Amino acid sequence: MNESPKSRIRLKFARLAAAKDLSHLEQLKALRGRAAACGLKFWPAKGPGGTAPKMAFGPAVSVGHESLCEYADLYLEEFARDEAAAEKIRPLDDEFFRLLSARRIPVFFPSIEAAVNAAEFFLEGDFPAGFSPAAVDAFMALKELPWEKVKPSGERKTLDARGPVLSASFDPAAALLKLTLRLAPGKNVKPETVAELMSGGKPVFRRITRKELYWLDSAGKLEVF
Repeated sequence: MNESPKSRIRLKFARLAAAKDLSHLEQLKALRGRAAACGLKFWPAKGPGGTAPKMAFGPAVSVGHESLCEYADLYLEEFARDEAAAEKIRPLDDEFFRLLSARRIPVFFPSIEAAVNAAEFFLEGDFPAGFSPAAVDAFMALKELPWEKVKPSGERKTLDARGPVLSASFDPAAALLKLTLRLAPGKNVKPETVAELMSGGKPVFRRITRKELYWLDSAGKLEVF
């Protein structure tokens, strides 16, 4: 067997409504299962004879969210063209996940999670009366907004809920709030929390979709991942 994978295919999936209540671990299992079943000669995760493919995944999506940017890197024992990989995996599309793209990247590229700096979210629902673009502007004008995060364990931690918000806009006619949030370990704030703090109440969400992932270039500009 070769000492290292021959190629690495970056797969981008849509997480559809049927999958929105899956946990992160359940999603990884589902995507790993279709990679194993697609017919490509995958590099095993645990040495020769392994039955599970070696894969790397993007940042976890929250339970209850849909997504158009779920990434999974699949390592192969063989060289494979983008189109050939897509042709193998796309027939496994179902009501849970749909393949959006497949592209070959260098085997030793940085991991997806290490490279992603921000995420864009669309939040659709019923917002508190009086919530308007002016309220969004007022929130964005703040220098900081201390917010206490309570973990399931009961541990409490104070975070700045304003700092991670890179951009925000609200369309009252569509009842749609768009947020782009910086991702940083230990400092992340959920889009639902930002929406609640912006609107001064508890919105009733019909749908939350992670639309895109970004990295920041040397000039601090967002670039699609």
